[in-house]
Amino acid sequence: MNTNLRIAASQFPVSQDMGNNFKCIKKQIVNAAKNKVEVIHFPETALPGYLSFTKGYPLSFDWDTLEMLTNTVCDLALSHNIWVMLGSIRSQKNQLPKNCTCVITNAGKIAGYYDKQRLYKKESEFYSVGDAPFVVNIKGYKCGFLICYDNAFPELYEPYREMGVSLLFHSFHNAGNTHQTSIKNLMDANLLVRAADNQMWISASNSSQAYSPLTATIARPDGSANRAKRHTTCTVIEDYPQTNLGWTYDNRHKQ
Repeated sequence: MNTNLRIAASQFPVSQDMGNNFKCIKKQIVNAAKNKVEVIHFPETALPGYLSFTKGYPLSFDWDTLEMLTNTVCDLALSHNIWVMLGSIRSQKNQLPKNCTCVITNAGKIAGYYDKQRLYKKESEFYSVGDAPFVVNIKGYKCGFLICYDNAFPELYEPYREMGVSLLFHSFHNAGNTHQTSIKNLMDANLLVRAADNQMWISASNSSQAYSPLTATIARPDGSANRAKRHTTCTVIEDYPQTNLGWTYDNRHKQ
């Protein structure tokens, strides 16, 4: 039995057109399955689009279409025997929606949601805050989740490490910027340092809309990484944890 877990980190130009987003998602699921991928990981709000309703008025959003397309993604997960980590939003009674990762099993069922815990500036006018980690077990590997600005808070990784998570799916939407800035270097470095400090592999997905400072990346705890070509629609595929790692450290080890 193959004990490796073949994962794919996605990038495509996420828009506020759910139909176009779904077409990209479907195509990448089908192509991933052809490459024997077992888990495909999509960017933050990959299906509904980022900040996709009028500020403060979530009822203006087409929730029926989101539900229908989500159910179709569940059907694709089942028919292609693939787990789908789907960037989405979910409605909340008497509060703003949650910015979430919808975790869909290879049986086509929704295993649960991770809700973004740290909102950046105007995001609090669109989303309500999450308050807990979320863990699923895939082929014996404990997997955790974070979303975008969560990466600026080291304390959000600690519960996952304590729970024995070895693979983290971190979804981003940092794209459509007017030009390149130093955040490109910061985001690349952040992934490697968080992976090394917490002894985790990190799958990072992002929108590829130019300018996008972070390409789809699979970062390893030895400081190495598998990265996509910038501003292309593609996936990065990795057989976790097959790669032989170089030097790593345990910063909680007690002599």
